Amino acid sequence: MRKSLLFLGLILTLTSTIKLQAQAVSYYPWNNILSVSSNATKRLWVDCRFQLNSFSSSLNTEPALMLNVAKAGKANFYVGGGVNFGFVGAIVNKDDLIKGYFGSIGTRIYPLEKLPQLSVNYEISPYINNIQGTSGIIRSWLGVGYQFGGQKK
Repeated sequence: MRKSLLFLGLILTLTSTIKLQAQAVSYYPWNNILSVSSNATKRLWVDCRFQLNSFSSSLNTEPALMLNVAKAGKANFYVGGGVNFGFVGAIVNKDDLIKGYFGSIGTRIYPLEKLPQLSVNYEISPYINNIQGTSGIIRSWLGVGYQFGGQKK
């Protein structure tokens, strides 16, 4: 538990050093995930995902640090990673606070000239299911996003 709290403190410290304002919102309908992030068009950005449509004891939150590595036309390509926290399960069922770790490789494509803030998001995310690292899956996300204030030029 002490390592979990130490790791949580590290994540909070990292994310507090970046100007945190909800500058982009995304929804991944097939995964029932709502994502709130800082400016996803900048080089370094923070993403926080919230699991929706689930039992309250399994609601998970995934903060992540992302790095845009390339821009091609109307698309940004990024890599990153983060931690899956189960705050409610840890409180209610005394489950582990940290549910797993994940990496992310994805793109945000801005296809519409008339609405340049609207994006189509696709991501592949290898996920290690628990602290011991005994199991895992490869997840994929497909959704839509909106970048408030337009894109960074």
